[in-house]
Amino acid sequence: MKSTTTAGPLRPAPVGTADPAAMTDEQIGAEIDALTAHQQDVQAHPGAWDQLRTEIVPRRTALAAERRRRKLARRDRERAQREAAALAGRRARTAVGARRPDGRYPVSVDGLERGVVWRSGRSWWREVDGQAQPDGHGTRREAADAVVQTADVRAEREREEERRAQPPAGWVAGGDWRALERLDVLRLPGGRSGAAWGPVWRVTGREEHRGGRVSFRMEPVGSDDLGVVLFGEDLARFVRPAAETLAGLPGTPFRLLFPAEHTARRLLDVSDELACLRRRPGCAAAERALVLLAGVEDGSSREPAADMRRIADLAGELGRIVAVPETRDWRHWAHDRRLAEHAQAFAARAAERFEAGGGALTEEYRAQLRG
Repeated sequence: MKSTTTAGPLRPAPVGTADPAAMTDEQIGAEIDALTAHQQDVQAHPGAWDQLRTEIVPRRTALAAERRRRKLARRDRERAQREAAALAGRRARTAVGARRPDGRYPVSVDGLERGVVWRSGRSWWREVDGQAQPDGHGTRREAADAVVQTADVRAEREREEERRAQPPAGWVAGGDWRALERLDVLRLPGGRSGAAWGPVWRVTGREEHRGGRVSFRMEPVGSDDLGVVLFGEDLARFVRPAAETLAGLPGTPFRLLFPAEHTARRLLDVSDELACLRRRPGCAAAERALVLLAGVEDGSSREPAADMRRIADLAGELGRIVAVPETRDWRHWAHDRRLAEHAQAFAARAAERFEAGGGALTEEYRAQLRG
């Protein structure tokens, strides 16, 4: 608890006299804590500032510097120990052969020849798996050790690529991209960093081009992110979902299952009118109409004709609301009335279309609605 007492003499700070280099880590930590607690306790005293500047800060700075020096020294020792252990392990796996007529020494790693080293000028150079490396080394042993490190890095990279090439759980190898069709679901390999496999994509279109090239339009499954266009040569490797995995993914959107029907319903759109009326006082019915309209457009409505009739009734109600003298906006009431009349007439015609089963309303979709 901080003290607010300013009367009486200032208590002396618990500043130690021992050399920080001769103190243990626990002693340094305890003195720093004591100095901080003392500073907080006497900070309201008139003489606290001078004591802080001349006694507490210099001592605490010296203690903190010593603690940091020890931390860095420990880190360097541990790193040196790890590097020494790694070097010993690599040398145990390395064997340098006899000098060849061309002046090069073969280097074997785990019993398998992986490269050669040779001296040129004052430096030793290396070649790993037939590829010369650009940097030189001071001794033959250093160059041979570099051969081992390069071989290990390449082996680890190959293992990682093999691991990342394995299909994830619930997915199988996709096969030839030429067999991809619209509405197929797939995943593509990820980059060198991050996840081994990217997000789930759904093919939304396939287009043949001159010269035999084929492009695929794709969009992410279960996301509103932007889609992509990829050519067949970009799909050398992909995976498809197994049956149980596909069943757990979000279903195909209505606009993709029935594109003609979706296009026809978009033409019936009166959302602009309803959205404009929604901003007017007392027009909460516009929000209810927009919810119904969204269900009709995305195919979730099981009774589109009835819903469009209800939208027409709500539009008529909105027309009466904006015309009431107590609630109408005198600057916009004529425009609002026309919007409501247009929405009412358009929704009524849409309801008649659904009732008649005309337009692009397919038998397949009507069966889905009845189911």
